[in-house]
Amino acid sequence: MPQSYVITDLPGKKSVKMATTDVAPLDDITVRSPEWMIKIDDLLSSNLGGFEDYSEIFGWNEESSRFTPGNLSNQLLGSATLKHSGLTILIPNGGHSAQIELKMNRGIPLDLIEIVRLGNIQDSKVKLQILEYHTCWIQSFQQQLDRVIVTVSISVKKNTIYVFDNTGANQGQMVSEVNYIQGVVEG
Repeated sequence: MPQSYVITDLPGKKSVKMATTDVAPLDDITVRSPEWMIKIDDLLSSNLGGFEDYSEIFGWNEESSRFTPGNLSNQLLGSATLKHSGLTILIPNGGHSAQIELKMNRGIPLDLIEIVRLGNIQDSKVKLQILEYHTCWIQSFQQQLDRVIVTVSISVKKNTIYVFDNTGANQGQMVSEVNYIQGVVEG
C-alpha cells in the first residue's frame, strides 16, 4: 500500500518544510510496514525483521547544491563548490533521544545516519534506496511531544538506488557519493 505524504512546516524552523508520512487518521486501524526507516549509529531499534537497529522516520529535509553555478560553456567556476544543507530529520521520541542530545552537548558527531526506502518485492522486504550520511555534527535537537527534530551537518553523502525490473529481478544500482570536506565526487 503506498504511503500518504503531506508537506509540513516544522515548528521552530523558519522556512523548513518537510514531507511527512504519519498522516493517517488516528482511527485508521490498518497495520502497515513503514516505507521509510532510519538508522543512527547503534541507537535505534524496531521489531521489523532485518531492520532491528532501525526506527521509522516520519520525514526529513536536505538539499545538495553549488555555491554558484557554472557558466554555459560547461566550465565550473572556482566558487561552484558543492555544498549540502543541514539534514533535518523527524523521528519518534524514545531512549535514543537523550543519547542524541548528549552527543550534541558534548560535540561528538554521529558516525552514520542511514535512511532507507523499503518496498515489497515477491513477498520480501527489500531496500529500494539507501541514503548514507557520514560524520554528522548535530546542530540542533528539538522535542515536539512524541517526536524529535534533529538537524545535522554532514561530511559525506552516498545515495544508492536499486533498480528492479517488472518481474522483481534486481538490475543493479545507481550510486552518487560526495565528500563535502574533501570536495570529491564518486559514482
